[in-house]
Amino acid sequence: MIDYGQFCTVARGAEVLGERWTPLVVRELLCGSTRFNDIHRGVPRMSASLLAARLRKLEEVGVIKRVPCDGRAAEYHLTGAGEELRPIVLALGHW
Repeated sequence: MIDYGQFCTVARGAEVLGERWTPLVVRELLCGSTRFNDIHRGVPRMSASLLAARLRKLEEVGVIKRVPCDGRAAEYHLTGAGEELRPIVLALGHW
């Protein structure tokens, strides 16, 4: 993880969203993917272990929540904070 060592909100946001693949994972969640395999299909060149790590980190910082279902399977849903990333991700795509 990038660590600027600052309390600045811009630095903190960059620490979370600036990690490789993270904006694409968030994009997949914004587009409606909720299951691990669905998210992975949207970022096929990302390793499954790295995707799992990014999902754990996004959950840790409150961007997503993991909802257990169907025994071992889980779904991933954006929190309010995660949904607030929508205009940022869309702006990146537009830019």
